[in-house]
Amino acid sequence: MQDNVENPVLNSPTVSSVIKPMGHYPLPIVRGEGVRFWDDEGTEYLDAVSGEWVVNLGYRHPRVIAAIKEQLDKIEYVTPVFENEQRTKLAEKVLSHAPKNMRSVLFALSGADAVEGAMHLAMRATGGTEFVSLYGAFHGTTFSTLALSYSYPKMLEGSKEGLDRYLTRQTRVPNYNCYRCPFDLKPGSCDLMCARFMETAIKHQPDAKVAGVIIELFQSNGGMLPMPEGYIETVRDICTRNGVALIADEVQTAFGRCGDFFASNVVGIEPDLIVMGKAFGAGQPLSGVVAGEGFTSLRGWEAGFTLMSTPAVCAGSIAMMEVMEEEDLGNHSRVLGAHFMERLNEMKERYSIIGDVRGLGLMIGVELVKDRETKEPADELTGFVWRDALQEQRLLLGKTGPVFGDFGNVIKFKPAVNTTMVEADEMLDRFERSLAAGQAYHDRQN
Repeated sequence: MQDNVENPVLNSPTVSSVIKPMGHYPLPIVRGEGVRFWDDEGTEYLDAVSGEWVVNLGYRHPRVIAAIKEQLDKIEYVTPVFENEQRTKLAEKVLSHAPKNMRSVLFALSGADAVEGAMHLAMRATGGTEFVSLYGAFHGTTFSTLALSYSYPKMLEGSKEGLDRYLTRQTRVPNYNCYRCPFDLKPGSCDLMCARFMETAIKHQPDAKVAGVIIELFQSNGGMLPMPEGYIETVRDICTRNGVALIADEVQTAFGRCGDFFASNVVGIEPDLIVMGKAFGAGQPLSGVVAGEGFTSLRGWEAGFTLMSTPAVCAGSIAMMEVMEEEDLGNHSRVLGAHFMERLNEMKERYSIIGDVRGLGLMIGVELVKDRETKEPADELTGFVWRDALQEQRLLLGKTGPVFGDFGNVIKFKPAVNTTMVEADEMLDRFERSLAAGQAYHDRQN
């Protein structure tokens, strides 16, 4: 969803000049309802990415808002030292939907510090200190998670001298990407080299034992990439045989988006640790780690935050999950996702700038290319389509921009999991108009 437009708020005289803008589009949003939001001039927009894949039930769902207000009328904060009824109920609710091997929940505030919590748990359980992650992965922007992410080397470029002294050295291995195989192999005849290479990385650590392998079950910022069949089972076997924790980063895939509460259930795998974030708090700050048998031991306050899992936030999360249960929104995501894929593949037949369409439930990517034969990424063209959608069609899409992953040429669809078929078609109609404008722009340039 990022674009290289400077943020006027961060550039204002009231904000310290040492804060570097993240490049967010300068759009002042003041109100939201369902899959729509409005700017400060009253202009209505259609949101195809759930905010930042955070409001999985759309903006201001009445059940979520009512639960938060009801809890605020009782007590707004309970220190983590004491019992918190809503926190306990939420942990039980999460475990009821997690893979059967899961035993406990560790709460946190954001995806990055939840990843760090999973790292703590893996290190305590295995005795290892190193971690393996994938090319194109994104696991956070704290010092330890930067080292696991594609952005680590980029952060060290230019005038970033000294940052590396705070960052732990970790190992990255080629990711799964059947459209752009890092080994230049073909699906079906590759013997899952991307998965099997993981064992080489684990066994050839020169200095220390590997504690965990961390993987997004659908790589998002790296290009909206689904795993090839058999990949995660192979990695699971490698981790088990080598005494290494398998950590599933489900910050973006959890809570109905991929067809179940957890993508782990969709792909049929039991990780040792599952990281939650984004939609977990139903729009409020909340993240966590679901821990399996043997991965639940931490020293006192080794991982914890004063403001984690406050009663009102937990109440909102519980209400969100109850709605998902009652309305069977995991199944709805599968049905709606199939509809998105069908229509997008029809567009692929009409527009040569679409190189690939891929998805899992409502995690969907459309990769734009200059030429289908060469697969040359169309970064500039993708920016054109993204901006046209926002400015002309009033449609908010996601985009793997220059600061995200290896390619800035993938459009993201991650609508709320309760999006209706009518709303989905409206999103797709608006997108096709911007896609047609992009095709015309491409044809003029060539």
